[in-house]
Amino acid sequence: MFPEYRPSYYIDLNAENSNTYHSENRNESEPVFVSDDGDAVFDIPGRGVSVRISAENFSGISTVKQRTTVANKGAGPVVVDALSAIYLCGIGAGLPVTDDRFVIHYAHTAWQGEAQWRHKAAADMGLYKTFNHGSHTNVSFSSTGTWTTSRYLPVVMIEDTVLRKTWVFTSESGSGWTIDISLRGEGENVTLAVFVSAEYETNDGWYVKLEPGESYTTCAATCSYVEGGFEEAAGELTKYYREAFRACGTDFKNGFPPLCFNDYMNCIWALPTREKSLPLIDAAAEAGAEYYVMDAGWFGNSRDWSASLGDWEINEELFGEEGLAGIFRYVESKGMKPGIWLEIESASARSEFAKNHPELVLKRHGMNIGGDTVFADFRTKEVWDRTGAVIDKLYSMGVRFIKNDYNRTSGIGIDPRDPASEPAPALCSEDSDCVEEKPERSLAENLAEYVKCFRAFIDSVREKYPDLIIENCGSGAMRSDMGTLAHFHLQSVSDQEDFRMMPSIVSGSEVAMPPERCGIWAYPYPSPIYDRMTFERPASFTERYADGREIAYNMVTGLMGLMYLSGRIDRADENGKKLIKEACAIYKKNRAVAADSVPVYPAGTFDMTKKGIVTFGLLSRERGKLLLACWRQDETENNLRLDLSKYGDTFSVDLVYPKLAGIGAAIEGTTLNVSLPGPCSAAYIELSVSEKDEAMDGEERNGD
Repeated sequence: MFPEYRPSYYIDLNAENSNTYHSENRNESEPVFVSDDGDAVFDIPGRGVSVRISAENFSGISTVKQRTTVANKGAGPVVVDALSAIYLCGIGAGLPVTDDRFVIHYAHTAWQGEAQWRHKAAADMGLYKTFNHGSHTNVSFSSTGTWTTSRYLPVVMIEDTVLRKTWVFTSESGSGWTIDISLRGEGENVTLAVFVSAEYETNDGWYVKLEPGESYTTCAATCSYVEGGFEEAAGELTKYYREAFRACGTDFKNGFPPLCFNDYMNCIWALPTREKSLPLIDAAAEAGAEYYVMDAGWFGNSRDWSASLGDWEINEELFGEEGLAGIFRYVESKGMKPGIWLEIESASARSEFAKNHPELVLKRHGMNIGGDTVFADFRTKEVWDRTGAVIDKLYSMGVRFIKNDYNRTSGIGIDPRDPASEPAPALCSEDSDCVEEKPERSLAENLAEYVKCFRAFIDSVREKYPDLIIENCGSGAMRSDMGTLAHFHLQSVSDQEDFRMMPSIVSGSEVAMPPERCGIWAYPYPSPIYDRMTFERPASFTERYADGREIAYNMVTGLMGLMYLSGRIDRADENGKKLIKEACAIYKKNRAVAADSVPVYPAGTFDMTKKGIVTFGLLSRERGKLLLACWRQDETENNLRLDLSKYGDTFSVDLVYPKLAGIGAAIEGTTLNVSLPGPCSAAYIELSVSEKDEAMDGEERNGD
């Protein structure tokens, strides 16, 4: 446990409070008792309501994972319209809370602009003292619906710049969530209070009505406490994420992620045919890919495949006499495993599924959600069985990788399950009848139930097919909360089409997921989406990349997490093939290091508009390795001097990629000098880190 932590909660009953801040509702009493499993239990005087706080600790990690349960022990119904998963008060106690003492670290996120970190003084965020009636200032970060990361990452840090300590809060809800920071107290006697939950009516209309004897448990949330600032907090989160993946059984075999080629981004653009696919399969195999994933467009009976989304009927005409199965066999003949794109929760409103089974489609106010694209209801056994049959068929054809996309959100809530449908297995206990729908429940609570059922379905597929890798995607990373991601093997971090923007997204995303789960597009020889109907490229297309700089830039980005190779690599010249193949070999050699590393930011975080040279690293102290990427964005500077003293005493440069003219790195003591000769050039530098004076000062590993 850590300072300022004590079991506490925030609750609003029967719409009595309705404040927009969370600073006046803290329970001041000690728990009535602590249960055998360590839960703290409180009784709310005169209300017939008890609150149980369940906290899970992790060995060697200062992170607490917590849920809160409210139980109605009275004689009449109780409505709960706010309930904290975590509520922590007292941050900053003992020293004056000045305007510049605390820094709030948070990340904006959007489609093609994920994980853009900001670092602002608490006062500039709106947390300032008032006078003698209690401070009511607060700042909230929130999301609604099932695109849980379409506005902010559900990760917020509070750094105490005086004590050099940082608190980190995360939500693991699969639907709407709130992280609220408020000032609590009067005059100079103020501290910070933090409320984290998905159960909050003000955010997305959530409430629950509990009859006597009923109870409700919140989503999971976490709180971490570290010595240091943003970078140390990111490292602590990475350690926790790995524990969460182990607990959910989604570890990669041997801990290493595979090298995938996916034919979508800046490549086929969801218009596959046999003629297009075979050269790409050959090129992916030559590069060293281990999986070949066919993205969208493989199904349907016309070129408008989106009209049959959800029917999942293979369009065999696209793939010649041997059909799609023949493509998969060809992938296997090249030493790779086949993969396929699905969007299993979605269906076209024109699909046979949506037209013939309206009772199996999510609704709000009795209307289908989504317009042209609707959602299948995973609270029903029929949808489980139907989707499971699709996966069974693909698996029998050799598919061992599913990219599951999610290109739209449900919105703030949904109607109850259609009573004509049979409940999904996730709604049924092992030895009792299926749970009946409650007569009164908020739309947001219905949505939370849907999310639990969908996650349970994914878990059931993983249990049935333990060698099947399932990627979580959502127009990039619009649903990348840790609560969802823990049920998948990896997360696509962006649909960003401009390779120059990717480093910022990748480096920011690895605060919210470990590097070995961070699926990064690396697309040398990019063919833009507006050319998607013209697959053939002129000779000038290849010649444009002859100097190799942009090829290497893409590959360096991919080396900083879980590489997801794409682009028109079938059009590469010999130099391009060499650069791609060399990077893929480095990836395989160092992926064990990445899976042991924490993210580091030697020059701080950077956004997508940052000029000059930007950097990001993966540090494995156990292995004594620092994998560092440097990208040059424009004409402003050719060289970078980087102080690495916080990461070790002595360093040696073991590898610099690419070996192109003018690109190099040299170490002088603990200062790294990097040279990048022009815009859109990048370097991947592998350094050995030691606590002894074993580095070769001035050692240099330059390109030709």
